[in-house]
Amino acid sequence: MNKKLIPFLLIILAVFQGCRGPEGPQGPEGVNIVGTTFDLTNVNFTTANDFRFGLRFADADVTVLPSDAVLVYMHWNDETVDGQVLKAYRLLPQTAFLQGGGLLTYNYDRTDKDFSVFLDATVNRSTLADDWTKNITFRVVVVPADFAPARTSGAVDYNDYDAVIKHFGIDETKIRKIVAQ
Repeated sequence: MNKKLIPFLLIILAVFQGCRGPEGPQGPEGVNIVGTTFDLTNVNFTTANDFRFGLRFADADVTVLPSDAVLVYMHWNDETVDGQVLKAYRLLPQTAFLQGGGLLTYNYDRTDKDFSVFLDATVNRSTLADDWTKNITFRVVVVPADFAPARTSGAVDYNDYDAVIKHFGIDETKIRKIVAQ
């Protein structure tokens, strides 16, 4: 990716994250509106896979409509709160500032049938330490379109994973794990 393009893309991202439209009507109370939540574990980004990992929704036994919202969070690190280890997740895209001034961005795209997570960088990706490229876990949250516009317009900060699981009533003990192949 052109090094001059990354700062421009970061500015565009910041501008769009600040946009909000009018709040829509309230959806039905007490309805679990999350269609599917699953973990994609042991993802490796390598030269062989062009630093990209894809998954077909059908292969994951997940139904996603073209209008559904697909949120992809990355397990960023663990935090200890009151002696309890908690997993910290960050919404993609996520940019890391590397020592020496390089940038590494984890991002994703999706179609009606699949999605993929990938790495962009201003450095040679094959020189990245394994911490950045090996055994990465992503949490995928699919929000059905029937409820997403009515229930989420300004009502939840998607960047705050804890707010998302609380707002949508996600039971983390029931999240299915899919191991990357």
